[in-house]
Amino acid sequence: MSNSAFVDELEGIIAERKKMTSTLYQTILEGKATERLLQTFVIQRWPIKSWWTRNLMGVGMRADDLDLRRSFIENAYEEETGGLTRSKRHVETFEDFGRAVGVDPASLPDAERFPETVALIEHNKNACNNTNVHFTVGAASVLLLMEGQPPITNNAGHSMMAVMRDVYKLPRWGYEFFVHHASSDSDQDGVSELEDEHTEPLRELLIRYCDTPQRREDAKESLRQAIELRHQHFDAILNRAYDPSEPVFVYSGDE
Repeated sequence: MSNSAFVDELEGIIAERKKMTSTLYQTILEGKATERLLQTFVIQRWPIKSWWTRNLMGVGMRADDLDLRRSFIENAYEEETGGLTRSKRHVETFEDFGRAVGVDPASLPDAERFPETVALIEHNKNACNNTNVHFTVGAASVLLLMEGQPPITNNAGHSMMAVMRDVYKLPRWGYEFFVHHASSDSDQDGVSELEDEHTEPLRELLIRYCDTPQRREDAKESLRQAIELRHQHFDAILNRAYDPSEPVFVYSGDE
């Protein structure tokens, strides 16, 4: 198998259990989410997102190739500052989403985390930052899984951003995060420009460095584990925070 075909195989594994196969994302994209569900979504997803750039740099800084390292640095710079898209730190835009659904951003660092959330965080940290683990493991099972996610759209083709804007009626500052993450608008096939840009260096890194049978097997095994942990995390959020008898959330605050 060529290295390029191997990366195609990884992307196929991701597509088989993409986010939209989870009932959590189906519920949100169908416009059925309650306030409690969206709040819990923010509280449990925030710690994973807050680790993103540290996981990103834990992988990228171990690549010998200068151009690849630069691409990871640019990715991290945008995530931590919003400087390339003239927005702001991406985690802050996720916190703004939380604020729009009633979560105080100051409460997030100390909020109680589900065991499933902790398990996913620890997997990601180990895969990306443990120097006894080859960096292609983290590239495949954390970075490619997140950046190479197939479009997050409902059956009508509406993206997370469109649903947040048009169904839950969030103001621009409340859905800004979804302009760059979790898929953009329908004119881009449900994938943001940043997501496309960030996936290509990951593919190149895996093609170049995941170059032995053992490394490929380790990467695939870690990816499968990450997907399983991620879906357990999604299920925990839905099962503990969703009651369809509660009213669907609609933003009613200030613009």
